[in-house]
Amino acid sequence: MDLDAVADELYGLRPEDFVAARDARAAAVRKAGDRALAEKIAGLRRPSLSAWASNLLVREQPGEVEPLLRLGEGLRRAHQELDGAQLRELSRRQRFLISALSRQAGRRAEAAAGQVERLTSQHR
Repeated sequence: MDLDAVADELYGLRPEDFVAARDARAAAVRKAGDRALAEKIAGLRRPSLSAWASNLLVREQPGEVEPLLRLGEGLRRAHQELDGAQLRELSRRQRFLISALSRQAGRRAEAAAGQVERLTSQHR
């Protein structure tokens, strides 16, 4: 077990479940004798709602984020080349793409929250 694997697992949880799961995992690792890893796990911060929603989108549909990564590469080149026209065009596309991805992430987060709510109400 390493920090990356634990972080991947924890950041897949809903934000309200994160702290309890993180603390339980850190305690189990500490009890198993790996104090250094336990401290690193305990230091992981609960994601904000927007970070969790973005993470959800990346986990469920990684291909949706690929255009944003390519756009970032283009923006870096345009900055290095001081290409004002390219910077304006790519910045316009970036705003459009981020807006679309934000809406998608929001819908995924709402769906995930609704799914948990339905499961919870079924067990009452």
